[in-house]
Amino acid sequence: MGLEDTIAEAIVMAMDELAGNPQKAVASAMECDSAAQWIKQETTKLALVGGAEMVIPGLHAFTIPTGISYLLHKMGYISWGVGALKGAFVVETEAYSDLRNILALWANNTHFDASIIEHLAISLACFSWATSAEGQAAMPKLLESSTDETTLRTYHILQRLVENYVAGDERGLLMMEAIGGPAFAQELLKGGEVNVRRFDNEVMLTRPLGRKVSWRLASKLASRLGARVPARMIVGFVPLAGAVANAFLNVQTMQSMAEAAEKYYDRQLRLEHLEEALR
Repeated sequence: MGLEDTIAEAIVMAMDELAGNPQKAVASAMECDSAAQWIKQETTKLALVGGAEMVIPGLHAFTIPTGISYLLHKMGYISWGVGALKGAFVVETEAYSDLRNILALWANNTHFDASIIEHLAISLACFSWATSAEGQAAMPKLLESSTDETTLRTYHILQRLVENYVAGDERGLLMMEAIGGPAFAQELLKGGEVNVRRFDNEVMLTRPLGRKVSWRLASKLASRLGARVPARMIVGFVPLAGAVANAFLNVQTMQSMAEAAEKYYDRQLRLEHLEEALR
C-alpha cells in the first residue's frame, strides 16, 4: 500500500478521532477576539510542532506519520474555531458535518463550489430562529420552496438539527454550550421543546451520512497531504533547515485550511436569507 493510500485509509477510518473534540475547539476559540487571532494562534502552535518534528536529523522518518496525524487534528480544530467566531452554529453531529464540507473545499484547492458540499454553514441566529414559534410556523414554506439544491437541503438539515436538539442530541447541546454558554443552551432548549415539531415528510433531504469521509474525498485529501512528504523527507536530513522548512509547510497547510473554513462560513445561511426566501 502506497503512502497516499495509507493516509486515505486513516482519514476514512478515523477522521472523527483524528480531528478531535469540536466542542473543545469552539470553547477555546471563543476566548479569542476574532477569527484572525484564532488562526494566527493555532498556526503558530503547529509551526512550533512542525519544527520540533525535524530537530534531530534522520529521525524524521519516524516522526512524520505522527506529524501528519497532528496536522489533521489541527485542521479540524482550526476550522471549527473559525466557524464559531464567525457566528455559525458549528455542525458536528452524528449525522451532519461542517468539517467534511470544509475538507471538500480544501481538497478543491480552497475554491468554493456549492455543488460539492452537503449543506451551507448555518448561522447561530438561524438556528435560534428555527426553534421559535415563528420559525416553526414558517418552516413548511421553506421546505417546499423553489431554490437551488444545496440551499434547499440546508433548510431540511436545519429543521432536522433543531428537531434533534430538542430531542436531546448530546453533541448539539454541548456545541451550543460551548458557543453561548450553558444558560443560553438551556433557554434555547426549553423554547424549542414547546415550539419545535417533527416533520415526517418522505421527501425530507436529510439522510444521515455520519461523520465519516468518503474514500473519494479521502483520496483527494491524501494526495494534497502526501505531496508534502517527499520534501519533508529530503529537508529532514539537514540540521536546522529541516525544522524551518517543515514548520513552513505546516503553516502553509494550516493557512490554506483556514482559508477554506473562512470561505465556507462566510457563505453561511443567515437570518436575512430566510426572511428573503419567505417573502
